[in-house]
Amino acid sequence: MKPSVVITGLGAVVPHGHSVAEAWPKIAAGESAVDRISLYDPSGHITQIGAEVKPGFEAPERIGPFALDYSALRYTWGAVHEALQQAGLGDDVGNLDPKRAVVATTGVSRATLEAIGPTMMRCYGPVENPWRMDLHDFFVEMPKAPEAPELLPFLLEEAAPMAAWLAGAGQTWNVASACASGSHALADAAALIENGEAEVVVAVGVCTGINPALVTGFAILGALSTRNDDPQAASRPFDKGRDGFVLGEGAACMVLESAEHAAARGAKPLAELAGWGLSCDSYRLTDPQPEGIGMSLAMQRALDHAGLEPTAIDYINAHGTSTAYNDSAETMAVRTTFGAHANNIPVSSSKSMFGHLIQAAGLLEGIVCTKAIEDSWVPPTINYSDPDPACDLDVVPNVGRKADLELVMSNSFGFGGQNATIILRRPELKS
Repeated sequence: MKPSVVITGLGAVVPHGHSVAEAWPKIAAGESAVDRISLYDPSGHITQIGAEVKPGFEAPERIGPFALDYSALRYTWGAVHEALQQAGLGDDVGNLDPKRAVVATTGVSRATLEAIGPTMMRCYGPVENPWRMDLHDFFVEMPKAPEAPELLPFLLEEAAPMAAWLAGAGQTWNVASACASGSHALADAAALIENGEAEVVVAVGVCTGINPALVTGFAILGALSTRNDDPQAASRPFDKGRDGFVLGEGAACMVLESAEHAAARGAKPLAELAGWGLSCDSYRLTDPQPEGIGMSLAMQRALDHAGLEPTAIDYINAHGTSTAYNDSAETMAVRTTFGAHANNIPVSSSKSMFGHLIQAAGLLEGIVCTKAIEDSWVPPTINYSDPDPACDLDVVPNVGRKADLELVMSNSFGFGGQNATIILRRPELKS
């Protein structure tokens, strides 16, 4: 009998707030955290909006051997610290336990920028090209600015070890599967527990991608919204007028453990991670397979792993990026997986409110799903005004709703066709 996996701690430093307690009520109420970029001057850039962590977050300058020199490390510390405190594991700092682990996802490296950046300059170099300003600012002007290092997504060798030190974990690694990374990290964490390799796993993701290089890169791909004159209305998943996603930033953390381990120490389960499924489209690097075949495969595998029929799912937190291709493909995938039951399932996108935290997205949305179960509340898809016939699901338009949620699915679909789906269960339900 494989052990059940439960969630006992949540932590977040995200656009809506510096803790889960601060962020969740705003998300549940349908508030947008998108605004004009303030981390650098976006004037003249094609995309000038993002969902930033708001000022005022306080973190120590140093934690043991780790100097928190960059926002990514500070955000990671904040999310992990909060989650461990809620789980009742905050007193084990630096005390190694071989049955604890960290699965982290920390994104792109400086080496990636150094390789891709010059190529972008060569390909998009003419002065009359509007992208030229973005690239020139980053590669020529940015190094002169004293705050430049803060804006770079550095190779975060320290984030996972720091989380491990905070948790007293005896093993750690990074997951890198693009926008599926956060949910992939949760699946890997749960698998460690299910296979008996760990009793407690901290799954954490951090994204600090709002900088001229990555905003420019995504914009060149046509992936970002350019609704600069109305930032809070820019992220509009499933709406016919959607024109791309909005980049978000922050860190999110979930503490997972075996139900037996949690019970033995009197910890309260917030949810059970009942199933997970992974797949790949094997199609293109940036576009999803148009019919959502790989997406559906991930959802079906998650259902199979949890031993559930499609009719058991009460709510789907969609990947829902607000891009033309993703939202229509995900709609088809939901209909393929759930058949006629797709008409009965509320399917909303939290990214409409906090944008896309890339590698941390799945973890933040896992937190949203956990809180949705806890509060019996389905968060809305905001900015939905013009229905798209290609996205004909119940997208919970603009206002959340009360619902008795027992089983919730969360989707994360990334570049390269990398897909991950998780299923969360109200903890008192047992299979």
